[in-house]
Amino acid sequence: MSHNQHSQRPQRRPALISELAVRAQQTNWNENGTFKDFLRLAEKYRREGKEAFDRDELEEAFVAFARSASIVLEKLPAHRDYHTSLTNAQRNNLSLVSLCATFFN
Repeated sequence: MSHNQHSQRPQRRPALISELAVRAQQTNWNENGTFKDFLRLAEKYRREGKEAFDRDELEEAFVAFARSASIVLEKLPAHRDYHTSLTNAQRNNLSLVSLCATFFN
């Protein structure tokens, strides 16, 4: 066997978007976390998504970015400290992100 035959991974079909979305929803974060906990977690997933993308691991990047987006678009605005932890400008920026996201749904 040639070197290429040994070094190639077995081919598998790419995951469906719906399968990736299910994976993105499988989390173990504390639903009662502080606002800052959610901000840190969103940043962690964003960073993991970028790193996975840079490694060309697109499915892992999608899952990480989806988790980050879920926190920013769903968890943060519903958090009890949303109105006290952010300035008006910061809340406006988050609402703009949310508005942009509606165009992609």
